[in-house]
Amino acid sequence: MEPAPRVSGLRPRLHFTPRAGRVGDLFGVLTTAGQYHVYYEHHPDDGGVAGWGFATSDDLVIWTEQQVVPPPAEPHCGAVVAGPGGPVLFFARTDGVVLRAGWGTGPAEPIIAGPPDGMAGLCDPYVFPAADGWRMLLGARRSGEAGAVLQYRSDDLLTWTYDGILISGSPWGCPRLFALDGAWVLMVTEGAEETYAIGSYDGRGFTAQSWGVFGRGRLGPAATFLDAAGRRCALAQLGEDAAPPGSAWAGTFSLPWILSVRGERLIASPHPHLDHYLINGQTGLSAFGGEVRDQGELILRMPAGGETLVLTDADIVEVTVEGVSGLGAARRPAPGPAGVRVGRFAGGAGGNSMGHAWT
Repeated sequence: MEPAPRVSGLRPRLHFTPRAGRVGDLFGVLTTAGQYHVYYEHHPDDGGVAGWGFATSDDLVIWTEQQVVPPPAEPHCGAVVAGPGGPVLFFARTDGVVLRAGWGTGPAEPIIAGPPDGMAGLCDPYVFPAADGWRMLLGARRSGEAGAVLQYRSDDLLTWTYDGILISGSPWGCPRLFALDGAWVLMVTEGAEETYAIGSYDGRGFTAQSWGVFGRGRLGPAATFLDAAGRRCALAQLGEDAAPPGSAWAGTFSLPWILSVRGERLIASPHPHLDHYLINGQTGLSAFGGEVRDQGELILRMPAGGETLVLTDADIVEVTVEGVSGLGAARRPAPGPAGVRVGRFAGGAGGNSMGHAWT
């Protein structure tokens, strides 16, 4: 399939955005023939029917848009996995029926007819490999305001058997579960926030030991995956509130992160592939005690700590202090062409500033 043609205009270089329209939900990232493929919901500029889009990258930083294909049904938040015949997407309709479809090939086929007894509102399937086959997690509602994450199992990605309640609690959406640093991490959406739990998983149920908030509510559900080195990574959609008001590129990819567990916290650190793009930032940005200022005006307040990494892209400012990432909008338009300025501040307590440079 030929890459989409390049277009001119003021667009971010490292935060991927399609040539027209914007990024919606991310379905996942797969590694194919040494390349990374990200699959996402594509929203057209005219507000028409959303399509399925994907982009390819050699390093998780620079992405090349590929052709958008029409979906066989209206998908919501779902998951993509590498099936025997190519990428397979799993998603749920509003009536709770779960379907699967090949990427851009053939009609969608129902695989789960509806919720089990006592449950309603199946949504947001997430599929991951297990030692004896595959597991699928689904958000669901119980009586009243209660919710649950349900688990199904399969040997072949075609026939699925209900395997019980993974965890009960709030009416969560977009559940994701993975092993990391000797623990298990469950990520869910709760209202407008991305939350996570660190705990244990015995193959049937998940027991949470601590809870936290990921991304300060400014991100869409993060797609987690293993990179070529086996590191657990995350890529997310930057939503409307993470971009400047009225921005034409609200709805883009974040920069890639490496995830790790530190005690009771899930830490997101910039992916080392970004090191190739590090330069000396932008005039007027400074960091002192976890506060990031643009021409003296406070734009982000982060936990005070060690090394501070600042990435600016047009009006977007992304800051990481000791692995905790935050996003904000600069108080003034960035001069010059759209691009990314990246710099490191050695020491969160020092009042360092960056010189002027452009990519």
